Amino acid sequence: MRSIELVLTPDAEASVRAAWDALVAADLPSMGRSTSDTNAPHVTLTAGEELPVPAGFDAPVPAVVRPGGLLLFAAGPGRHVLGLSIVVDGTLLAFHEAVHRAAPGGVDTALPGRWAPHLTLARRPRDTDLPRMLEVLAAVALPDELAVAGVRHWDGGTRTVTTLV
Repeated sequence: MRSIELVLTPDAEASVRAAWDALVAADLPSMGRSTSDTNAPHVTLTAGEELPVPAGFDAPVPAVVRPGGLLLFAAGPGRHVLGLSIVVDGTLLAFHEAVHRAAPGGVDTALPGRWAPHLTLARRPRDTDLPRMLEVLAAVALPDELAVAGVRHWDGGTRTVTTLV
């Protein structure tokens, strides 16, 4: 799978990593357990098997994204993906559409009108872990805005990152 993602500035990334670390400290599932060099908080704009590396975009990259509430995506029986939703404003919406014009071929759930932008906090926690996870995350302060550092293309097949913006 390939994806195009917004990445955060170091300060914004540290804020999200604080949430990851709080989950790890509570012995709960967390993206903070991944040791991959490319594991970083990000907002996936599109994903697909044959997603090209775009030459550029015809809309500006958002300077900031605003966290919303927590959300869940189904991930099999008794499991979910836990994420922090990202509020879609006009700038983010215009850039998301520009990404799809520059790099067509995204999966249905990433298309304009179907996309649920988020920062993943934990993949596949058990439903029974969710109450404790919510309790832990309630104690983590996140800023009202997270600054965006740029855009990257991730190729899961070759495990390579290409910086786009």
